[in-house]
Amino acid sequence: MPHYERQNNQAAVIELLPSSEQIEAASKWQDLELTIGNAGLTNSWPWIKTWLDNYGETVLPTFAFGKQGNQTIGAALITKATYRMRGIPIPGVTAVHLGTAGEPGKETTCVEYNRLLVAPENLDAFAAGLICTLQQQFCWSAVQLDGFVPEHAVALIRAGANAGLHFRVDERKSPAFDFQKAAGEGFQDVISALGKNTRANIRRSLRLFDSHFGQRSIEWAEAPEQARDILRELIHLHEKRWKRVGKSGAFQTDRVRRYHEDLLDALSLWPQGSLIVFRLKQGETTIGCLFNFVEDGRVIFYKSGLPLFEDNRLKPGLVTHALCIEECKRRGLSEEESRERRLLKYDFLAGEELYKKQLSNTGSVSTWATAQRGPQMWLIDKARQSVKLVSTTASKRETNAKGRRTRTNS
Repeated sequence: MPHYERQNNQAAVIELLPSSEQIEAASKWQDLELTIGNAGLTNSWPWIKTWLDNYGETVLPTFAFGKQGNQTIGAALITKATYRMRGIPIPGVTAVHLGTAGEPGKETTCVEYNRLLVAPENLDAFAAGLICTLQQQFCWSAVQLDGFVPEHAVALIRAGANAGLHFRVDERKSPAFDFQKAAGEGFQDVISALGKNTRANIRRSLRLFDSHFGQRSIEWAEAPEQARDILRELIHLHEKRWKRVGKSGAFQTDRVRRYHEDLLDALSLWPQGSLIVFRLKQGETTIGCLFNFVEDGRVIFYKSGLPLFEDNRLKPGLVTHALCIEECKRRGLSEEESRERRLLKYDFLAGEELYKKQLSNTGSVSTWATAQRGPQMWLIDKARQSVKLVSTTASKRETNAKGRRTRTNS
């Protein structure tokens, strides 16, 4: 984990506001954003409000504001929900989350690059006050940090350690394509900067799409209704693809679909806003749709809708992402606006999927962490360890059995 110099060690005093006082909380939150010049996405009020409008009733939200003297230095959303182990809710066990997390498993929004609303010089003070408040004023069995940026995770984990609260940490890699790194290595276009096999697969797919389906066209939504049309098709393609393989996709309920539609209104389209909605077509056939966020020069891939083709030489995902990255490069690096509106990196978020590695030339990390207390969590931990032991033992037996069969056959 990264470390940094602490500039403010005096723990902040935390003022709590219930969800019933959301109007006051909104005013204080937005004032703080202006004061510190917030450039974050997941700690911005439009993001927080949109999530609460859709998921607030599924959690118990509380607003926390950190103060030193008469000055507000930090803000965080605290939610309470049923604790889940591997997505399965454990009745009677409560988890506290920081940020927009804790919604039902089948409706999860999978927040990443989660963060507190606080200036860097006050991060340690706010984290210390926040952890102290969680310990003293909230009833919980687990505190969970979901997809936090490393700097903020470090501050919270350190504050926990100082207060006797120890987090189990899981750092996950986020593959990304860095435009500047590719340019520094002499590559003029995105596809040429990728690995040999990936380049070959994409170029072959492009030739086949061109010859079988017609002229290629790229749609970069620049109006709300255009974005809504792409989102509707994205959801349709996404659900159809996942049903084909017998699994549930990301749009299982009306609430999830409505949340994405509301994000179009709350965040608006880049470069004025924080959304990129993209569609690739060949003739009348849609090859792929993407719904991406933008934060501080980073394009963040969020959702996709891809059709299924019988010909496995056709790679709609690789092609759609590669051409979207290329279009981001073309539009973002040619912008004559301030640096804050430029696009410098295309981030695939956490996950080990092969296509993410194939399309990346760099990466970052995000942090998940859990702190536990009480007899219920002790029992859950013991059960988890027993399951892990049984699984490991079974795996070793299977490996040994395969070894014996190999020796016998030889």
